Amino acid sequence: MTIGYVLFSLMTINLITERFVDKQSREVKEIIQHELALVRYSIEASIFRDTYLADSFASVVALNPQFAMKNWKFVSEQFLAKADLVRNIGLAPNDIISHVYPLKGNERAVGLDFRTVPKQYKTVQAARETQKVFIAGPLELVQGGTALIARYPIFTDVPYNTHYWGGLSVVINYDKLIALSNLHQLKDVDVALVANNDNGTTSKLIEGDEAVLKDFDISYPISLPNMTWILFAKYKNFHEIESVRTFKNLFYTLGGMTFSVGYFLILFLINNYFRVHELSLHDELTRLPNRRYLFNEFERIKLKSGSMIELTVLNIDLNRFKQINDSLGHEAGDEVLKYTASSLIKCLRSSDFISRIGGDEFVVILQRTTKPEYIEQIIHKIHMFFVSNPLHWRGHEIPISLSVGYYHFQGQSVDLVINDILSEADKSMYRDKLSRKNKAVNENG
Repeated sequence: MTIGYVLFSLMTINLITERFVDKQSREVKEIIQHELALVRYSIEASIFRDTYLADSFASVVALNPQFAMKNWKFVSEQFLAKADLVRNIGLAPNDIISHVYPLKGNERAVGLDFRTVPKQYKTVQAARETQKVFIAGPLELVQGGTALIARYPIFTDVPYNTHYWGGLSVVINYDKLIALSNLHQLKDVDVALVANNDNGTTSKLIEGDEAVLKDFDISYPISLPNMTWILFAKYKNFHEIESVRTFKNLFYTLGGMTFSVGYFLILFLINNYFRVHELSLHDELTRLPNRRYLFNEFERIKLKSGSMIELTVLNIDLNRFKQINDSLGHEAGDEVLKYTASSLIKCLRSSDFISRIGGDEFVVILQRTTKPEYIEQIIHKIHMFFVSNPLHWRGHEIPISLSVGYYHFQGQSVDLVINDILSEADKSMYRDKLSRKNKAVNENG
């Protein structure tokens, strides 16, 4: 009987182990695909975020070029404080650089006539001809590092665009873009990132292993304003993956235990896995859902809502947050972020989705809420709460001011493009912030 039980146990454990190894391999594939999708989302969102910010900045210049040049340091500081990847910016009336920010380290650029540099002038002309942003690169910079160069044409007779004034050049930190996307932190997969030009006639490997291009398992297109990148990936041998091998050995080790002990150990491992997975979807400081969770929530809404979707996205940004950090320290800044998170929870419904997607920026999803008057009521309620309830911290009364923008979507679920919605809400928030700054200047002036 003992031998029969041992044999039965060994056969059962072996069968279960093999099945679980296969399941684990499939789960690893799904995780890899999810992480690859997050890399794509991160690259797209980061570039579109900063390019939309720069586009808004270019619009400000187009409205009043003299004001922009006269107040260059102020408006440039405000733009760079909001941008995540921008290294420096340059303004070029009549395609001759007259203003650069920051100036330190870029003094030689002032006075450069793009017409004397054919390779750069070609990208300036492309932006002018297409009347929209043109991104070139990635390119190796003389001062070190790699960057993307975004060229913005500036016309002073929008929307006719017949009076070309000059251009705005924005240098985007490519190395930081790749680092933030966690492309090189991907495990159990070999990757290659290829850049295609706007008409698809040329391709260039910009990251990863060229061998992947000859035998890849999956590919993701990355859409940028005037070009497309493609992320290729090839799975490694799943039998050599440490997590799968460890998982298999663990089950064979547990074979000497009783089924009851093994059962509880398996439950513990599964519960621990989901707990770690859940933690990865939340912001460590505020405990709100993070950017990854936000994208997952959009996908969940699309799947749950069927063919039609109604929602509004609020983009909330703290005003003068950098001043709080500089004057009271980062500990005070952390308390402001936590207080803002808890206060938003109080102001909004339990069904509303609130997330912190980075820095001092929060994104809220209001499902089935698209009426402008109701949205304005919600925004007014948020503003009034913070006006009436400043944060008291270590003897300091810290007033908290918010800039809030929104975008409402109502239509077919297949038409819901996450990055477009977020960028529109972000642009609305930026307009609100600019309006508040102008109002403050007028009141003080």
